[in-house]
Amino acid sequence: MSRWQKLLAAMLWLLSLGVFPYLVMGAWGEHFEALPLRLLVFAGISAGGAALLRGLAPRWGWRGCLLASALSNGFVYRLAIFLPDISTYPFSLGWSEASRYYYASLFFAQRIYGVTVPLSVLHPTRYLLQAIPFIIPNTPLWLHRAWQVFLWVATTLAASLLIARRLRSSTLNSQPSSGERPFPLALVVLFAFLFLLQGPVYYHLLIVVIVILWGVEPRRFGQSLVWVLIASVWAGLSRINWFPMPGLMAAALYFLEVSFRQPETAAWLLPLRRRSALFAYLLPPAVWTVAGTALAFVAQQAYILLSGNPAEQFGSSLTSDLLWYRLLPNPTYKMGILLSIGLASLPAGVTTLAYLGRARRALHHLRLAGLAGILAVLLGGGIVVSVKIGGGSNLHNLDAFLVLLLIVGAYAFFDRLANDQGSAAAAWPPGWQGRLAWLAILPPLLFAIASGGPYPQRDAVQAQADLASLRAVVTQAVQNGGEVLFIDQRHLLTFGYLGDIPLVADYELVFLTEMGMADNAPYLARFHHELAQQRFALIVTHPLSVQFQGRSHEFGEENDAWVRHVSQPLLCYYQPALTLPEVNVSVYAPRAEPCQ
Repeated sequence: MSRWQKLLAAMLWLLSLGVFPYLVMGAWGEHFEALPLRLLVFAGISAGGAALLRGLAPRWGWRGCLLASALSNGFVYRLAIFLPDISTYPFSLGWSEASRYYYASLFFAQRIYGVTVPLSVLHPTRYLLQAIPFIIPNTPLWLHRAWQVFLWVATTLAASLLIARRLRSSTLNSQPSSGERPFPLALVVLFAFLFLLQGPVYYHLLIVVIVILWGVEPRRFGQSLVWVLIASVWAGLSRINWFPMPGLMAAALYFLEVSFRQPETAAWLLPLRRRSALFAYLLPPAVWTVAGTALAFVAQQAYILLSGNPAEQFGSSLTSDLLWYRLLPNPTYKMGILLSIGLASLPAGVTTLAYLGRARRALHHLRLAGLAGILAVLLGGGIVVSVKIGGGSNLHNLDAFLVLLLIVGAYAFFDRLANDQGSAAAAWPPGWQGRLAWLAILPPLLFAIASGGPYPQRDAVQAQADLASLRAVVTQAVQNGGEVLFIDQRHLLTFGYLGDIPLVADYELVFLTEMGMADNAPYLARFHHELAQQRFALIVTHPLSVQFQGRSHEFGEENDAWVRHVSQPLLCYYQPALTLPEVNVSVYAPRAEPCQ
């Protein structure tokens, strides 16, 4: 193939990457909502791209080019799914989408609202990252949305690159298995990117993964401890089930990269090894895990003191109901947690088990038990959090397990586990890596292809008209000396869409929902008391109704908690004064005759 032919093939291949997003998200998107059709179209586009790549990289072979084409198309489509999130639309794009920007703004509350407001109880590190654009005054809403998309893409890509970097820099068993062409690390990055978004693993939690992958060197105890402690502070400010994650992740890297019979791992351990090789080997990962978890707890306690919130509000995840039926297919999560995590983890699990089956004589049983124990702890913890009311309709609460499984599976696939026999642990038989690669990419591609849909059409003109109507009524209420509570759409105050409306900091949608699901009696009693006193001249939220649903409906228990703790008492003392159905907003005013 001549140079010009290669240039033309490269251009056509790049153009082909946009075909699937255009079909699914474009004007004809409504015709591509069925998953079987999407899979068929995706397979055809990937095959066409592989034919073009075959001329550009003949040494990859047909199967390698098809693998690269499928991963590239999946990667580009997954990026395209983020595009609708970058919008100038003034109202919230989803149930809690714009609430996140309000919580991020609290780091600059004095400047933005003229008052000091307690920081968020939930996900402080997420909002800390989202607060960065607020450093520049008067930044528009669309920029904050674009920044959040950047955080999703950048952190996921950075974690994927660091996984590939560790595989490349490993000198443990650096030669590819016999009969196999080495896989381009770019494909590892694309696969890891899609794998992490199966959860998805949230960007503020990926900071922990990035820090550990970047800084931990298992053969250097002190250096690794420093990075574990740094990551543990961030984990302590993030989520309670991530407290042990930095230490466990460092321990997993230790079991993967450090041989049991490698006394040069740390010179200071030599005296201990003479007495007990078992104790000496387990001491570094044990110290990292215990010290990291303890520091994460200390970091959380420090944040509780500094945040300005009552300490009891931070334990909502420990008092919420557990809905075990959601392990199986249900209205909230069609596949159910067990089936979904089984599908997502099947390739890495099969790869790891197949590898360990061949390498069992070359790897000390203690290392295998350590890896299995870590994965089991993270899997069990993730399942418990996933069945909590409000746990969501995806696998994001199994994020820690997915991260560790990806790393362990990658080390197994590339034969990068340190061995205890002085020779290659388990070279794959010819052809095995290629077959396992195809098995590995199917679930992440399936999750990606099943996501997204036609680009949402929003009426910008109607939104501006509704914004003007809302501005008029709340401005009048404030001029009359009343307070306006924004349960929903509070970002309209953050970005100045409504003019100079004072902020009422309590009872925002996301946190009010969390307190309702946790049945936090003191918080809810205060809310109900202020409703009964009709403290607020107006309340802005989404349209409310008293309709209990139960487990037969999507998020039925979450709806029922909201109805019980919010809708019923609010509608008892307030009535609709303005309804804007196009933007899903209602304004409630005090009733002249509250219900008894």
